Amino acid sequence: MRDQTFEDLLGLRIIDEVRLSKDGDLIGAIVSENFRDYRKKEQRKEVYLFDRNFKIIAKYEGYGLHSLCFTPAGSVLFAEGKDIVSLKGDGLPLKYSTGIKVNSVSFLGGKIIFTGEKEDKKGSDDAYFFEEEDRFTDLYRIDESGIVRLTQDLQIWEFASADDAVYAIASDCPQESCWYKSKVFRITADGKQELIYDPGRRQIGKITAHGTRIAFLESVMSDRGVISGDVILYDGSIRNITDGSNISYSHVVLQGDSIYVLGNDKTTFSIMDLSNKREIWSGFGIVYPAYSPSFDTANGSFVVPFSPPTDPPEIYRIDDGISKSSLNSHLADIAAYPAEIVEWRSSDGEDIYGILRVRNPEDPLIVYVHGGPTSFSYASFIDRTSIYLGYGFSVFAPNYRGSVGKGRRFAELNVGDLGGMDFEDILSGIDHLKRSGKIRTERIYITGGSYGGYMSALAVMKTDIFKASVSLFGISDWISFHGTSNLYLWDRLHMDADPWDFDKYDRYSPIRIKHDPKTPILLMHGIRDPYVPIGQYYEFYRFLKEKGCEVRMLVFPREGHGFTEKDHIKRQYLETIKFMKDHS
Repeated sequence: MRDQTFEDLLGLRIIDEVRLSKDGDLIGAIVSENFRDYRKKEQRKEVYLFDRNFKIIAKYEGYGLHSLCFTPAGSVLFAEGKDIVSLKGDGLPLKYSTGIKVNSVSFLGGKIIFTGEKEDKKGSDDAYFFEEEDRFTDLYRIDESGIVRLTQDLQIWEFASADDAVYAIASDCPQESCWYKSKVFRITADGKQELIYDPGRRQIGKITAHGTRIAFLESVMSDRGVISGDVILYDGSIRNITDGSNISYSHVVLQGDSIYVLGNDKTTFSIMDLSNKREIWSGFGIVYPAYSPSFDTANGSFVVPFSPPTDPPEIYRIDDGISKSSLNSHLADIAAYPAEIVEWRSSDGEDIYGILRVRNPEDPLIVYVHGGPTSFSYASFIDRTSIYLGYGFSVFAPNYRGSVGKGRRFAELNVGDLGGMDFEDILSGIDHLKRSGKIRTERIYITGGSYGGYMSALAVMKTDIFKASVSLFGISDWISFHGTSNLYLWDRLHMDADPWDFDKYDRYSPIRIKHDPKTPILLMHGIRDPYVPIGQYYEFYRFLKEKGCEVRMLVFPREGHGFTEKDHIKRQYLETIKFMKDHS
């Protein structure tokens, strides 16, 4: 077996979506490349239609394919730009052009329904009033008369259809930040709207419907699409049916009388039926998509895209036995690295967990801090942290308070304390590894992106224990972040403060902490990032430079919140590894 490289990571095929036909005999999947081609806006993807033994019946290739479902007749339906595509067993696609950028697709009463946003055609005078001209994502139905708009002035983020209505997670304003104040609405086929549930300060997602029942997940969440929390059931009244659980729930499907859920217990995933407390499947590793794990079920069968630390990601089918696809069989000749859950007690007594990957305790250690914060680090066969072992490093990925995998209470513990005790959890985790002998090195580095970028920027202002920091698209100044990010409600929620009171925002901003920074730091940022604008690192770079700290900044053209072009991903790894080895 040979070591993993970033070339292997680029060759990983990501399983985005998996669905089962109503009879459970057909499997649909969307599989994407792990990068974007130069100057392409979308990743290249493939839609597969498999039989129950993973024999390919039909395949379709394109860019930006998404929102997979099965038609009542057993064809695979999905969105491609402004088109809705149907892929039949004969492999011939049928396309319906909507003229609207399609977000998601489903059925209501045998009719196709979809959400989308009409795009305005601008002339030479393309000036616009900020936030006043943003378009809503509306709900539409396709019938014999054509396309019928069912909603207006309601931003539909996601929806599920039942027998006679659509249940939507929606807001009354269309900006990205408005997702943080979404509510649940019932929308009938003639467009009438009824408010079902307001979660208050929490967020909701992964809505599912069956008959007159609906279910969804609820917690304080940091990123739209990164969904985990408690399971809320509505059957005439609202009930939290997992209240107090120490498991985080990442997906829910209603079917018949069953409430099927995907539980995450410190990255051991289980498919369970909450109606009878029956466990159907369990595995230690990661269920895909990693940011929002999911599964599907039909007629007694289940499909789940999964990777344990020992095997590449595949689609697992669970019924009388377990079978799996061979989408990533080309990675079978690379090394599988050890992975273990480590647990420790933080300085205030809170129990914390994380992932440790070590081949030699004397190897230099990279502390990888995940983003979110309400996300998590996991142990898979190959990912953006495992490949560091192939370059001579160990990896420690702490799931600090505010992370997923220990229930909703734990996931909400750092609200109002961003960069406080959650940062202390990381330091106490490093101390635990040293005391336990799991690592025997002083060559310790820190890196991470987004909230992990914030934490790795914070590290150079709060401690001198790291040999170097590589900080990716993070926050340095909470006040300027609030004023320039398109997520202006996010920080109010997670900071639990008014930014214009200044005190707490200043106290948690790396750029305002009183410290003589000594840790060399490499900053990386995408120039088109709308979530954490690049000005955050321009500010931090200038601050550190004028403080006499060793700092470099690598800017990636065309990139947003994360680096996705193939050569940019390579450059990120090459520069990270070089910077750390240069500061050994």
